[in-house]
Amino acid sequence: MHKIFSTNTLFLLLIVLLIAVLLFKNTTNCVVAQGEGNAQHVFGIVGERQGNKQPFYLVDTVEQTIMVYEYFQGGGFGLVATRNYQFDKKLQQYGRIYGLSIENVKAELSKGQTK
Repeated sequence: MHKIFSTNTLFLLLIVLLIAVLLFKNTTNCVVAQGEGNAQHVFGIVGERQGNKQPFYLVDTVEQTIMVYEYFQGGGFGLVATRNYQFDKKLQQYGRIYGLSIENVKAELSKGQTK
């Protein structure tokens, strides 16, 4: 239970940081939306325009799914990608490593606890 709580807390912090970055960017093409009424576990984020298309990210925290749509100037709107992140959360580390690895962080923490 503690591991699930900390993973959910980590994802919540990541989402809050993403929203903060979008809110404080120096662009007028950025809008943040959130769920209303019965859809409190679903929220959407409109991304920065890229040429003639603009991404729209929809996150369902109950279904643990991220969906990416694109709006094309001239009226096109369609699904680009979708992913369930249920099992992604179980990975300790994946992809490029920026900064310390998990093992290095654990080693540094254990050094501090022995002092």
